[in-house]
Order: sequence, then structure tokens, then C-alpha cells
Amino acid sequence: MGDEHDEYDDHDGEPTEDALEDELADATRPPATLPIALTLPALVLTAAIALPLHPDGFSFAQLLYVAFLRSPLEGLIMLIGFGSPFCFGAIVLALAGLGDQVHPRLAERLLVANLSLLHAQLLLVGFMLWSRGQGMMPLALLGFAAVSGGYFILHHAREAAAAGGIDDTAQFVRSGPTLRWLVRWGATVIVAVCGWIRLQLLIGVRLGWAIEVMLAASVAMTVLLTRNRNTPS
Repeated sequence: MGDEHDEYDDHDGEPTEDALEDELADATRPPATLPIALTLPALVLTAAIALPLHPDGFSFAQLLYVAFLRSPLEGLIMLIGFGSPFCFGAIVLALAGLGDQVHPRLAERLLVANLSLLHAQLLLVGFMLWSRGQGMMPLALLGFAAVSGGYFILHHAREAAAAGGIDDTAQFVRSGPTLRWLVRWGATVIVAVCGWIRLQLLIGVRLGWAIEVMLAASVAMTVLLTRNRNTPS
């Protein structure tokens, strides 16, 4: 009877304000894991590493293999830098497939680290192309890299401050945005970069069809997370 009095008013049996707030929080609380439907586009994005990317038909996996033969350090830098979109796909594939078997804090750190490297590499490439006057609209790429990277940093800091470091949905200390936001953001950035790369066709730069596969997979991720934003995994 004591528990009942805690949640319901003594006179009319209606839920108290605290009980209503708890129910509202449960209804609006974002899922702590990624939807299993993400495994398919994440697998496609990861597998694109073996598809033709270089104008001469070489895949990124082949280029990466050659880099590792020259120097393991060079290969590692190439993988986490230029290969960050493929690493992003592999991380999302693992997180969506394993679900709550992966600790939320570890999942968050993996995505934040990967996206940080993605933004850093994008900023570096954009600056190099702009400074050398190479490519079509290099300033647009540089501007996008600067704005998106800056927003990522600010949003991460704002979410961490707003949450106070605590995430009641998974009972762990959260230091930034939710997993779904991170994946949706990463996929959106990859879509934008693939679109810019395809603009280079106007000046005769033709890369392999791995770009189209990466673009389609990233769009699918964004759509899935937008449609399932308020549904449980």
C-alpha cells in the first residue's frame, strides 16, 4: 500500500506528477543501442573497401596492402585516415550486430574517435587541395570540413554538458551525443563527401564505383535512423 501511495494520489487514485514525469521520460527516452537493420548498410559500406576506387581500378584494400608492405606505420595511418569511412562501417556493423553486448561507453568512444579522425582527414585533404588549386570547388570542401568539424566538436561538448555526464537509459557515464546521433552524423558526412567526389567528373576525374556504393550505404543509414529515431531497437 505504501508503494501505491507513492505513485498515486490518496484521494482520487490518479497518478502523481512524479509518476507522470517518469512515464513521459520512458516514452521519449532514446534507445541505448543501434537498430539491427543498420547491419546491412554497414556491411555494404565496409565491403566497399574491396571495390574499385582508384581511377586505374584498384580498390582501397589493394592500396592499403601496398602501404603496409612499404611501412606498417604508413599503412596504419592510411587506414585510420583515408580509410575512416570503411572503419566507420565496420564499427557500426559491430555495434548494431552485437547490440547491448557492447558497453555503451566503449561504443561511444569508438564512434567519437573514428569521426574525429574522419573530420581531421577531411580538413587536411580540403586544405591541401585548396592550397594547391587542385580539384573542382576545393574551397567548398574545405569550408564543409571546417564547419562540420566545428559543429561536431561543439555539439559533443554541449550534449556532454547538458547530460551532466549521466545517461539514465544505460546507467553509464555519457560524455557526448547518443550512438544514433553519432552514426547519423557520420553517415551524413560521408554522403556529402561522396557527392563532392562525384562533382570531379565535371573536370574529368573519374574514380571507381566504390563511391556510389558508399554513397548508397550511407544514405540508407541516415534514412533508417531518421525513420526509427523514436522507436526501440
